[in-house]
Amino acid sequence: MIKYQITKSETKINGEVTIPPTRPMSHKFLVIRAYKDANLPHQGDVKGDEKIIDQSIFKEGLKSKSGRTARALRHIRAFIKYFGGEWILSSSNILKVSTTEKIVTLLQKYGLNVQFEERIGNPPFRLIGKNLKGKILRVEGSINSKMIEARLLIDPNLNTEEIIELKNLIITEGYPTMTLRALQFMGVNIDWHENEVLMEHQIFDGSELSIEADWSLASYWYEAVALADKGEVTIKGLKPESFQCNTAVKDLFTKLGVSTLVAEDAIILKHKGKVTKRFIHNFRQHPDLAPAIMFTCLALGIPFSISGIEYFHTKDPDRLEAIKAEFQKLGANINVRMENEVEVLDFDGKSKLKSLKTIECDSQNDHRVAMSLAPYAVLGKKVIMDNARITSKSYPTFWDEIKKLGFDVAILQ
Repeated sequence: MIKYQITKSETKINGEVTIPPTRPMSHKFLVIRAYKDANLPHQGDVKGDEKIIDQSIFKEGLKSKSGRTARALRHIRAFIKYFGGEWILSSSNILKVSTTEKIVTLLQKYGLNVQFEERIGNPPFRLIGKNLKGKILRVEGSINSKMIEARLLIDPNLNTEEIIELKNLIITEGYPTMTLRALQFMGVNIDWHENEVLMEHQIFDGSELSIEADWSLASYWYEAVALADKGEVTIKGLKPESFQCNTAVKDLFTKLGVSTLVAEDAIILKHKGKVTKRFIHNFRQHPDLAPAIMFTCLALGIPFSISGIEYFHTKDPDRLEAIKAEFQKLGANINVRMENEVEVLDFDGKSKLKSLKTIECDSQNDHRVAMSLAPYAVLGKKVIMDNARITSKSYPTFWDEIKKLGFDVAILQ
């Protein structure tokens, strides 16, 4: 397996990086654009995985293949019902088997003909867009929050008087909330409370959705500045007044020694040094920020008690297990306990990191673990990482951007 070696000759950091558009918002835009027959203008580029769902796909006839990733499955029912026809969908191994079974069961329950092409319970599978019955008015959040988003974004049968009840407090999670705010921004009348949403399913002509840079990806640059002895990093493309849930990264890293200055179409991160004695936070609304925070705390020797990471267990592999494995390699341990039926992670601030000159680590096939480990090179450590290319899942240019900050990245055979 190809390994990456990441080093840095000095422990200060300075430079400018660019972050790509947020994938969740790109996906939402494409769903809305398809439904509106491509009449909706937008700002920002749509790249990478988002090209899976393209207007041309819907004009190829009855048998179409769409893409290679699990994300193409998120809005299946809405697309199939709207466009009709016979479809064959596949995905990479990113999609967890248990999640696939739940999604297929839900689709079958509401009248969608689903036939497995190869092995039962695994993609690819054939879907026939006819004989649909009823409406999905109630969706269990434990299935997949993206099914909630599909329901919010597009359903030809919705009218102004229908209420969608989102169970298991799913509406408090960041991404469905982001969807609602995006639709509200575009002129759709929406009102939501803890367990229900009332929305007018109409997008007026002339509405425009801006596809912003992804705030969750900024967390790794915040981490790099926090770990440096001295540093300043400018991040282009981020909007301070964003409805992304991950803008919370600004406040969270204030506790870890990083201040945020707002400039035109950019933010500037500065190392200020003062840190909290113990980091305590509930990540329920922005779990994607947790990995960078956890690895920053480990490096700075800051104990933490964090919760709201149930989302980690939906990843394949389990993100918590991946993080725990890498903590253990550095002589650190995460204790998992239950408090009022909520999972809490405790770290005592102790590790063997300072005694290590070389850090041999593994991304654990998790892009956020990989990007959280790379900044450790600013500590003067040689970081050797297996499966580092997994970062392309969310940040295709990550390794090019990190070089702009003075990191050296070499490929080891």
